[in-house]
Amino acid sequence: MTNVYDFLKMKRETYKQFACKDLLITLYDCPQSRQREEVFTQHSYLTFGVSGKKWIHREGQTLLFSEGSLSFIRKGGFVQELFIGEGFKSLTFYISDAYLKQLLQDFRHFYWGSAITRQAKGTILTLAVNEITKNFLLTILNLFEKEISPSENLLEERFREFFFALVINPENQGFVKYLNSLAELPMTSLYEVMEANYMYNLSLKEYANIANRSLATFKREFRKVFDTTPTHWLMQKRLVYASTLLNTTDKSIADVLMESGFENGSHFGRVFKAKFGISPLHYRKQYSVKSLQTI
Repeated sequence: MTNVYDFLKMKRETYKQFACKDLLITLYDCPQSRQREEVFTQHSYLTFGVSGKKWIHREGQTLLFSEGSLSFIRKGGFVQELFIGEGFKSLTFYISDAYLKQLLQDFRHFYWGSAITRQAKGTILTLAVNEITKNFLLTILNLFEKEISPSENLLEERFREFFFALVINPENQGFVKYLNSLAELPMTSLYEVMEANYMYNLSLKEYANIANRSLATFKREFRKVFDTTPTHWLMQKRLVYASTLLNTTDKSIADVLMESGFENGSHFGRVFKAKFGISPLHYRKQYSVKSLQTI
């Protein structure tokens, strides 16, 4: 899977961007050539639609990103689907968990939100835009257009004003709930990272990056949390997820295996049969027969 954050950092000459501390701001003209693509990022991000539109599919959520929309997407994997021939351009702010926590600590005693340990549901949050936030976004777009590079201090100062305007807006309660829960946790929850991303074909190193851990620490803590190895746990979760898709959708076997995190059809068929005793196709047929018998 493509790490969008690393891809953009390597393409500084192609995609306009500003950077300060743990914040990367980029004018992102999506280069995707296929209609659907699985991607991921180890940093959460704010994204503002400049032109065009695209779908984002993630963990049971589907959201249309379009011109003028502002959204917060938590770090991890997702499927983005383009409207072929239309394209999509966005102004995107990639923010590390450490920087988000710092911002919360600085602003927490100013805004109306109280400490909430339960995270907001959903990994994609639509945010309200007011005059303050809109003016900041237009200012950044204007800087990119005129190829003006602001100082890091000025950029951070303006971004902090933008961020503060977002968190004090009563319409952004879901965003504030997530930020509060993040501030309460000493480290990223390994359980939540895995539950939200097991269906994506990420390497263990990539899962560790999303969880803000070294690979060795990730493996060690994973054993403590799940009482098994990451490889075994991922296999079982993906197989169960695949069986659910076979039972509840009419998606092709090829689509099911891809959406469950498998790459190879023969490997998928072999491990599926080892767990359920029959092939994916026969499993679907068997379930269909049982469903008809209950009618």
